[in-house]
Amino acid sequence: MIKFKKIAVLLLISTSYMSLSAADVEFNLALSNDYIWRGMSQTGEDPAASGGFDVSSSEHGAYVGVWGSNVDFGSETNTELDYYFGYADESARGVSFDVGYISYNYPAEGGLDFEEIYVGVAYKWVGVLISKGLEQAPDNTEWSVALGDSGLGVTYGDYDGVGKYTLVSFDFPKEFSGISFGIGLSDFDAADGGADEDAFVITFSM
Repeated sequence: MIKFKKIAVLLLISTSYMSLSAADVEFNLALSNDYIWRGMSQTGEDPAASGGFDVSSSEHGAYVGVWGSNVDFGSETNTELDYYFGYADESARGVSFDVGYISYNYPAEGGLDFEEIYVGVAYKWVGVLISKGLEQAPDNTEWSVALGDSGLGVTYGDYDGVGKYTLVSFDFPKEFSGISFGIGLSDFDAADGGADEDAFVITFSM
């Protein structure tokens, strides 16, 4: 990610007034040979270009952001836009947590839109993320383990009524001219006995 210096932005800190506060703004860009989300290709196994930005308060832990990517579901839908906000922090014992809301949007086909609220908890290299689907959207539970600071990690997820997935990933510890490089092996098992998916993913990101 390209991290810019702190800038002054208006943050709403009460229902009655606005206050000027310092915030961090981060932009991110990525290119990959496939867009894998919860074990399933969102681009028909074709390449994906994605990007977004976050505005966060290092003092209060609150954040808000937007992210987008191309998609291909075999219909007119070709774009995904996600909007999210939340609060993240770390306790004195080293336990970090993240609570928030995310809205998945597909401008060409609004019937695919859905929302989730999520709670994530992590300690050192072990974490769990629970996503609760709103308005009958399915829930998802995801466990992850990182092997220290090696860049190697394993994620296992259970997408309620949809399927289960596993991702083994490796992020190279060093950047090259500001560009990060990662690879991953993904496996998805459909809950209804449908076609399973396997993928090898290469990602370049800033």
